[in-house]
Amino acid sequence: MSVDVEEWFHIPEGLDNIIPFEGWDGAVQRVQHVLPRLWDLFERNNVTATFFFLGWVAEKHPDLVKESLRRGHEIATHGYAHKMIYNQTPDEFRQDIYKAVSVIEDISGRKVLGYRAPGFSITPETEWAFSILAEHGIKYDSSIFPGKRLLGHYDKFDKEPVIIKLGDREILEFPQTIVDFRILRLSCFGGGYLRMFPLTFFLKMAGIIQKHNRPLILYIHPRDIDGDQPRLSFPLLRHIRHYLNISKTEQKLNDIAGRFDFKSFESVISDETFMNEITSRAKSICL
Repeated sequence: MSVDVEEWFHIPEGLDNIIPFEGWDGAVQRVQHVLPRLWDLFERNNVTATFFFLGWVAEKHPDLVKESLRRGHEIATHGYAHKMIYNQTPDEFRQDIYKAVSVIEDISGRKVLGYRAPGFSITPETEWAFSILAEHGIKYDSSIFPGKRLLGHYDKFDKEPVIIKLGDREILEFPQTIVDFRILRLSCFGGGYLRMFPLTFFLKMAGIIQKHNRPLILYIHPRDIDGDQPRLSFPLLRHIRHYLNISKTEQKLNDIAGRFDFKSFESVISDETFMNEITSRAKSICL
């Protein structure tokens, strides 16, 4: 179970976000009102999750980081300024990761082990990001969408976890969970996909994942359950993609959380039996 801890306005647009970085401080902030609902939902269902905090959000709301930890969850990073990796140079990305990790570790007092890129923006053209992540002590990543989508994707990437070898370092990549229908690789396990598809369809697709003994990775944004967030003016189809079923998603998430044994990435990679199984069948890629 994972949460991308960002605001309602952290929606990629052009080279920045729908509200540019310099306007963030003046925007209404909602995350502090929504995260407690997720903490309570996870507690009711005995779920431990990984909270991928945007460094900017952690800096503005350090108590959210501390309370997530107190509730037994893992703190990982989503970068600092929510900029797609393919819109950054390697040096810009290095600075973004350094700032995000420094802020979060200073607040939490714990080493950051995991990273997820905004918009799943590790692509064939941005594989160089792995080396920079390894420089900053990142042990696992969940930034690849192994199918086609509007934003970042790497449709030929493996569906299974993969060991990325980087000289004397390595990173374990957990690609976003998809169901492969050969002509179509479909996700219904997070964000807008989770909101759009009905629970029955989710459970059917999850059954396929379990049948093939693959990890089921679910991700949610606070805005996916926040009916009180400010609404942006989008064309009809984009409006539907961003706002459909927000009022129903919290209950859907609760129903899903009660049916599966969800854990944080940190818990999973600390499980020797699980890791032996994963690494025994994981492909290795040398970069």
